Amino acid sequence: MIFGKTTTRGLLLGAVLSLGLAGCSSYSVQRVSVDTSGGVTSRWTDTDARLTAKTMIRKALDAPWLRHFKDKNGRRPVVELGQIINRSDQHINTRLFLNHFQDDLINSGKVIFVTASEAHRRQAAAEREYQMKHARSSTVHGPGQQTGADVLITGSINSYTASRGGKTVRYYETHLKAIDLSTNEILWGSQYQVKKIAHQSSMGF
Repeated sequence: MIFGKTTTRGLLLGAVLSLGLAGCSSYSVQRVSVDTSGGVTSRWTDTDARLTAKTMIRKALDAPWLRHFKDKNGRRPVVELGQIINRSDQHINTRLFLNHFQDDLINSGKVIFVTASEAHRRQAAAEREYQMKHARSSTVHGPGQQTGADVLITGSINSYTASRGGKTVRYYETHLKAIDLSTNEILWGSQYQVKKIAHQSSMGF
């Protein structure tokens, strides 16, 4: 069968357009309620870290453990923020979450906060050593005067995926707990989920 030039050009143009449209895709992301069904997953972001930190701070400050501690000891608890273990299936900068959580906890005024960072402790120790050598004795902050923590807050970030109809949904679950360093009792525990979906279409510009 013989095609004319016009027909051949039309077929070629159609093939090129089909390939071009197949190669184009659009990608959109939305953050949704945990109860919402969703599609293709997206990754943990700084926004998720801030949202999770603010929610967990609210839960921690509203829980009765702070009031119970103050009633028992007559003062605010001294809190140290320990390690948040990333058990998810992707790289998460837990430092972002820790920074947001720590700042909001300090600014609440309901706890006394001490650092658990080895880097911060080394810097503070170096400064105390410098003061003992060079500062006036009345202004020296020497060793043995630091405040010990009453409570260690630690936790983990987990993730899991679910596939449905060719689409994937990813859940991020952050779980925190406050541990009494004298008794090892867990004074408070809570969790928060972020569920994220993404929509990918076969056409888009």
